Formats: sequence, structure tokens, C-alpha cells
Amino acid sequence: MAKITAFTGKLKELSKNYQPDLGIILIALGLRILWAIAVPVIPVSDSNAYDTFALNLATGQGYGWKSGDPTAYWPPGTSFVYALFYWLFGHSYLPIIVFNLLLTAVIIWVSMRLAETWFNRRIAIVTGIILALWPSQIQFTTVLASELLFTALVLVGLWLWLNEGLTLRSRALGVAVVLAAASYVRPTALLIPILLLFERAVRTREIFKNLTATLVMFVVMALLIAPWSIRNTQVFGQFTTISTNSGANLWMGNNPDSTGGYMPLPPDVKEMNEAQRDDYLKSVAVAHIKEKPFLFIRRSLVRLVQTHARESIGVSWNEKGLVKRYGTGVLLPLKIINQLYWLAALGLGLIGIVLLGKQQGWVMMIFHPTVLFWGYFAAVHAVIVAQDRYHFPSIPMIAILAALTILSLLKVRQNRQKISETS
Repeated sequence: MAKITAFTGKLKELSKNYQPDLGIILIALGLRILWAIAVPVIPVSDSNAYDTFALNLATGQGYGWKSGDPTAYWPPGTSFVYALFYWLFGHSYLPIIVFNLLLTAVIIWVSMRLAETWFNRRIAIVTGIILALWPSQIQFTTVLASELLFTALVLVGLWLWLNEGLTLRSRALGVAVVLAAASYVRPTALLIPILLLFERAVRTREIFKNLTATLVMFVVMALLIAPWSIRNTQVFGQFTTISTNSGANLWMGNNPDSTGGYMPLPPDVKEMNEAQRDDYLKSVAVAHIKEKPFLFIRRSLVRLVQTHARESIGVSWNEKGLVKRYGTGVLLPLKIINQLYWLAALGLGLIGIVLLGKQQGWVMMIFHPTVLFWGYFAAVHAVIVAQDRYHFPSIPMIAILAALTILSLLKVRQNRQKISETS
């Protein structure tokens, strides 16, 4: 009886401590449920690919556009998850909407825990509010996409890595499993163990232990990714890891006619299989970079700006559903709301980096996880191809830095008020 009473008391204490967090998550879920009721799911672009692949997997036709035509151009993780839902519940989008709601709760909860770990409780609460109200994140409730799943997995991996209650070996194993899953969703997760190595090496100065843990992560990730790599190698006749789009993406951003964004593939690769095409386009892109290195640097800066210049993809990928129900007149107002919110969050986040540098030192600022992870995702797409959705994995870090800025400005205002009152 005493144990039951103690357990009940602990639950009450936890409930009291995290009551604001639960309230924020409930508000976030409420807004997203209202959006899901208001906007029908109509897959377009990559969403259509995920939908088709998942349905084919669920019906035993393999991972491809049709039976007997396997692909690896899109990483399979998102379609694997959707295929499980289709297999269990039939071809319905409702389970995916519910799954997106769950991912939202995970993203907000873990982001708040990270903000509290790095800063304080107040910054954690403001972070949660910012994420709860973020328009594009609300709109992605009705989008079949990798963004929410990838963001949630990366955050959980980072949260596990920072959990000092576990041994370093246990953390390395757990993070490796999570990041392997994230790599199946987006291969950009493959290099995240290096970020974790830098983060902990700067924080603890334990170089050998951290190198060992990083090696463990890479080995476990390789073992978990191996089955899909073997499948791809058998399908295409040459070694292929997770997807066959890295060369294509690099080429889109680095060829004589590149605009920095998506481009249709050139006609001379039509007869190649996906792996051959990927290798060929990668070689063309690398040759172009070597031939014109200064152009590559200039274009990389342009792509960096392009990736962060706008945030309209949530409206664009819901456009068919929005137009079907409300007409075209709703699109521009929604895009304006998205853009205003994004620019405000981006500006506050950039100011947060400066504040972080002043508070913790400029060297420590560079290796702070908020800056490290945002910088990593920004750098990847500065090198390859730009699109506004590619900054989505950085949104939790931007929200944390924006919360730091907001509370810092409020503190300055309060101090000025106190000075004026005493003078």
C-alpha cells in the first residue's frame, strides 16, 4: 500500500510539474485536428510517391511504382510506416493523420525538454508555444511526408544522447537504432553521429570515450541499414546504400543551368538504371564544381538563402484540398500568414545565436546543439539543392533560439521599467 501511495504521489508531482507542457501539447493537437477536419488529404508530389509505394508494399507488390519495377530513389522509411497502416486499416489516410498528431506531440515535448536542459523552464515553455502555433507544422498534419517523422527521430536521438542517467554505451546503442531509422527516412541522418561527437567532446573533453561511442553508433547503424543496402545492390547490380537520389540532388544544384532548386533530370540518363544514373549525375556535378569552384561557392550561398527565404510548402502541398473545399482565394492569405510567422521566427532565431555567443562564448556557441544542428542541415542543402521544406528539421532549434531571444528582450524591458520606476 505504501508503494502504491508513493507511486501515486509521484504521478501527481509529475502532472503538476508538466501541466503547462501538457496544456501546450493539447492546444497544438487541437489546432491540428481542426486543420485535419477542415482540409482533405490529397497527395501530390513526394506525398503521391509515398502513398503509391506504401500501398504497393501493403498489397505485396514491392517497393516501387508498380509490381516488378523496384525503386530506391525515395528513401523507404516513410513508405514503410504508411504501408503498415494500410496493411492494418486499409487505404485510409486517417491513421496517418493520427500518426502525424503523435509526431507533433513528440516533437513539442522533446523540444521543450531540450530547451529546459540547455537553458531553463521558461524558455522551454515559450519554445512549446512557438511550435504549437507554427502554421506550416499545423498544415503538415494533412501531408504525407517525411518531415515530421524525420524531425521527431532526430530529436529523440539527441534527447537520448544527452540523457546522463544512462551509460555512454547504452546511449550510443539507443541513438544508433533511432538514427538508423531516421536514415531510412532521410539519409542526411547518416552523419549526425559526428555532430554528437563534437557536441560531447566540447562539453566533456573525453575524446577517446566519445570516439568509441561514435564508432559504436556507426557500426550499429551500418548493420541495421545493411538489409536494405543488400536489396538495392541486388536490384541495381552495384553497391547502393539507402537511396539513389543523392547524385541527382547534387546535380540539380550544380550544373550550368541550375537555379538552385528542383530540376527535371537530363534526357541522357533515360536508359540508365537508378544507381547508374545516380553515379553519372554525381560525377557530372563534381566535375562542374571542380571546373567552377567560385561559382559553386556563390551558388551555395544563394541556396542557403533560398532554403530559408520562405515557408509556403505547407500551403502548396495542401493546395488541391484547399482549392477543392474553399477555392483559390484562400491560398494567398495562408501563404502570407506562413511567411510572416516564418520570418519572425527566423529573425528571432538568428538574434538568439548572437545572444548565445555573448552568453557562452563564440566558440562554445558554434558547438551548441541548436547552432550545430541548424548549421548542419543548412549546410547540406546549401551544397546540393534548395527548397523551403529542407529547413524543417531545424525548426525546433530555431524555436528554442527564438524563445531565448523573446525572454531576453522581456528581461531587458523589465530591467528598464525597474530603472525608470526607481529614478
